[in-house]
This record gives sequence, structure tokens and C-alpha cells, in this order.
Amino acid sequence: MGFKWRFEYSLLLLLLLSVAAVRFSDALLQQVRVITPDGAIRVEPMSDRRNGGNTEVSRGPGQGFELRCTLHDRFRYPYCGVAVRFDPQLVKGLDLSEVRRIRLWLDYAGPASTLKIQLRNASPAYGLPQQEEDAAKYNHIEINTASIQGGMVEVDLRNFVVANWWMQQFHIAPQLGRPEFDNVVTLEVVTGTEAPLGDYRFVLKKIEYDVQYLSTEHWYLLIMSIWLGLALLYLLMRLVHLQTRSQQLVQMATTDALTGAYNRKGLEDVLQQAVADWREHRHPLCLVLLDIDHFKAVNDTRGHQAGDRVLAGLAELVRSHVRGQDLLGRWGGEEFLLVCRDTGLMQAVAIAEKLRALVAEHDFGDGLRVTASFGVAAMNSERPLDQLFAAADTALYRAKAAGRNRVTSDA
Repeated sequence: MGFKWRFEYSLLLLLLLSVAAVRFSDALLQQVRVITPDGAIRVEPMSDRRNGGNTEVSRGPGQGFELRCTLHDRFRYPYCGVAVRFDPQLVKGLDLSEVRRIRLWLDYAGPASTLKIQLRNASPAYGLPQQEEDAAKYNHIEINTASIQGGMVEVDLRNFVVANWWMQQFHIAPQLGRPEFDNVVTLEVVTGTEAPLGDYRFVLKKIEYDVQYLSTEHWYLLIMSIWLGLALLYLLMRLVHLQTRSQQLVQMATTDALTGAYNRKGLEDVLQQAVADWREHRHPLCLVLLDIDHFKAVNDTRGHQAGDRVLAGLAELVRSHVRGQDLLGRWGGEEFLLVCRDTGLMQAVAIAEKLRALVAEHDFGDGLRVTASFGVAAMNSERPLDQLFAAADTALYRAKAAGRNRVTSDA
């Protein structure tokens, strides 16, 4: 399976995962916290007795925290209910600032048609509840008792408001009049406004709320960031692929497939660069033209496969024994050209002589040995490039005429 198909399958998988991450974000980002009225949490009855009333309260035998109460009319606004103290000292409560909903598992019986759910938030900004209990902010909502379905009611914290009487009593500044849930020390379930006199029963079994590890906005931003990162990675990979492919095409266009040496087009580019460097800096430049002796006889007697082996082997032999600045190309047939930059004529002749000896001693397989003739010419201010090449070709012709397997220069 190619890279393209692997990438497209990975992209499809990531798309499905992203859809699932959006569709099931609530389940992925939230964890249910459960609070039960046991020994670890302090739960207590509350009534108007603290305000001079005469409401009667008593614990019942029911599961959870059961409260039974009877409202009487001594206090102007009689009430009773259940208070859950998250911190008995009313100092460090629960941070519910990122919580949207709270579920109360509650059984209720009584003549009142509404109940109040109050989340008391403590802050030094509006008083210390451990000194004055009512100083903790009254964030409350009044619900219809008919909304308690199957012994459970769910309330949205965005619908809570701050009690007006509390703001007036404690002279709270208007900027502090918004609901706050960053330090909830008490949750209260009490009879509603103007609750009728009579008997009431509350059974609080548990409290549930969802903790969100990461906000939905940040979750979506994370998904978008991943896609953006992958898009940038894909573009980078495409650029690298295009650059690599471009280099491969350039190499294919300038390299001889059999020998790995430059082809004629590649040599022309190399020669243009070398001549430009010579003209600008006057660095010495030499050409070494070499031709395999009696190469036709190798093809005729050993076959073209053996001839190809000789061509490829000679190119590898030369490349492995010249300097990094020396560039080899196949000029045509069995003829090669070595461009020696920053090299004077005597040094180029020495390089050619070294290569001649290496070729003559090399075994090209199955005992096949060949020799090569070399022609060397140096660039000077009086000859253009075509004359330099002609001088190297003339020197090579003289080497052939002198018996082959030798180096001749145009000096």
C-alpha cells in the first residue's frame, strides 16, 4: 500500500474520530461526581427556629437523609429544609464554576407547590460565613415540585439568581450581584416562597454533578488545532515530496542511467559552471577525456552485457579514486569526460596517469580486463570552451595513435 493510500485511510480514520469526539464530547469530557449524605458529609435540618419561628423538625427513618417538619405561623415566613455542608467550617467548599447542571435525588411530600434550591457561595468580598452564616451568597432557584420526576430533579446553574433580600441586608455592591459558584460551602433544599402551613417530608438520597475536565470551547479548539497541524504537516510533506521528485527528475535528466555518471546534458551544465568560475576567479581548469581501448571487440567477443559491465565498472572505479571537486560524465559510447576544477595541467596529467594504471589493473569480472587512453587539456585565456574540448580530443587521438593505454596532454 503506497503512501497516498495510507495517508487517505489515516485521514478517513481521523475524520471519523473527530466526528465521534464532537458527537460524544459530553461523555468524553465529563465525569459524574456523587455526594451522598453519609458520615463524610455533614447534613443537617434547617428551619425558621433560627429566626424565632416555631416550626417542628425531626429526623425520619428513611434511606438517605429524611427530614419531617411541620410549619407553624410564629415566624412571618415559615420554612424548613435540608442543608448539606460541604465544609463544616464554611471556609473551603466546592468549586462548581465549570458545572452546568446538578441532579438531586429527592423524595418530597407536602402542601407547597414549589421548593427552593440554594447554593451558598463564600467569599471575603462579601463577608465571612463562619462569622455571620448568612454572609455566604444566596444563589438560588425556585422549582415546581411537579418537576421532580422519578425521585430526581435536575437544575441548570445558569438559571440561578442572587436573592434580593440578601443583597439589601448586606449592602452588596451591584457588581457582586451575579451568581458565583467557585466556593460553594452549602447546598440547601427548603420550602418555597409563601409555603403553606402543614406537614412536609424531605428525603435527600444523593447529589450528582458533572465535572468537565476541559471546556467544550477548548475541546473544539483542540480538534481544530490537530486538523490545522495535520494540514501543515501534509503541506510540508507534499513540499518535501515535490522537492525530492524535482531532484529525481533533474538527476534523471542529467545522469546516465547505466553508469551513474553525468550524461551529456549534465556535463554541459557542469562545464558552464566551471568556465564561469574560471572567468570570475581564474581558478585553473582541466579536461580529461578518456576512451576505452578496443571496446567494440569486448562487445563482439563477450557480448553487450559484458560491455555494459565494463562501462559501469569503469565509472565507479574513476569516481572512487578522484577528488570531490572532480566530476565525471559519459560523453558518448565508451568515451568519458572528467572535469577537474582548481587543477593545473601537470596535476591533471598525474590524475589521468593514476586512473590509467587503475583501469589496466582492474578485473571487470570473469577475468575481463581493458585499458583506456587519456587526453588532457588545460583552460587558458586564449581559448574558448569548444577549443579546450577540441584540444583534449586531439590529445586523446594522439594517445590512441601512439599505441593506446597511455596519457597525452596538449602541452
